[in-house]
Amino acid sequence: DDGVAVLRTLMDQYQLKAEDLREDIGSKSLVSMILNGSRNLTREHIQSLSVRFKIAPSVFFHKA
Repeated sequence: DDGVAVLRTLMDQYQLKAEDLREDIGSKSLVSMILNGSRNLTREHIQSLSVRFKIAPSVFFHKA
């Protein structure tokens, strides 16, 4: 998933752990489920992450 790849890259760049994204995504376990592919990023998650990292929401979507 392209959104998860972007999220992992941001986490690496900013040296963040799952618990650091609780305010943007929810619980640490939800962040973990998104990272392992059992849950998807929602529109609300993407909006919150876009604001936090000052990037366009479109960054989370694959461009063919």
